[in-house]
Amino acid sequence: MEHEIDPTRFHHNWDNTREPTLVIASGDLVAYDLHMAGWRQIHEGDRYEDTTFDFDSIYPLLGPVFVEGAQPGDTLRLDILEMTPGAWGWCGIEPDLGLLPDDFPEPFVKTFDLRDGKAAEVAPGIRVPFSPFLGTMGNHPDGDGPLPSFPPHKGGGNMDTRHLTAGSTLWLPVWLDGALFSCGDPHAMQGDGEVCLAALECDMRARLRFTVEKRTISTPRFQTSGPLAAPTADGGHHGTMGIDPDLKEGARKAVRATIEWLGEEHGLSRDDAYVLCSLAGDLKILEIVDAGVYNVGFTFPLSILPSR
Repeated sequence: MEHEIDPTRFHHNWDNTREPTLVIASGDLVAYDLHMAGWRQIHEGDRYEDTTFDFDSIYPLLGPVFVEGAQPGDTLRLDILEMTPGAWGWCGIEPDLGLLPDDFPEPFVKTFDLRDGKAAEVAPGIRVPFSPFLGTMGNHPDGDGPLPSFPPHKGGGNMDTRHLTAGSTLWLPVWLDGALFSCGDPHAMQGDGEVCLAALECDMRARLRFTVEKRTISTPRFQTSGPLAAPTADGGHHGTMGIDPDLKEGARKAVRATIEWLGEEHGLSRDDAYVLCSLAGDLKILEIVDAGVYNVGFTFPLSILPSR
């Protein structure tokens, strides 16, 4: 069967006492009309001073979905069938959060028109193609709640894994009867790391197929249907390296260097460059075995820059 989940019955945390919104059988499909993170707290065209962000309620998650036959120790397979972004979205910088809070102490937000259905113009002449996915997909973990909507947990949750696009499959451990799956936090695109704190947050139409597998996995797993970063894979990449004994500091060094490069060679403001890094650049561990000094890379696709 295919079900349409009630879009008005959203929640903002993980609570195993919450009544399921939907009860389905293994093999069923569920269609979602999901609100963006910050729904009703930001509007198209807003500046930061116009917003009313509340991190206790910023994620309107839909669910929980109770999958009949799912028991603790099982695995829930999610086949991702459709991800279609809404009309507009936003990205921004929040003081004291993100990878570089000391570098960006002032808040910033920007909204983007997504109506052409293909890409968002993040800065003049720089269009980032859609690669839509859900930042939050998870089964309720065991233990008492309620638990906050982020960070992620052993049932998945706010994993922000941008490779979970249409055509991909996600496997999640089941910790409670029925799995109690919820999802939300839709993104039109994001780079690996989501470095400025946000992706391109937007509304989303999504369709998922649920299958209970009678086997146990230790962590969430996923499989893609093609190459990673397919929309921007061609055209080469610019990379920066952060070499440091601390992986987090190495990541900061690499992202700072890319922000500098985008400003010096491509004329972007620091805020636009940081947001663009969050939407299109990828953090990578290039080396982790060499005598306690590690190399964290940050790669940026050249194909989206106007000079290309």
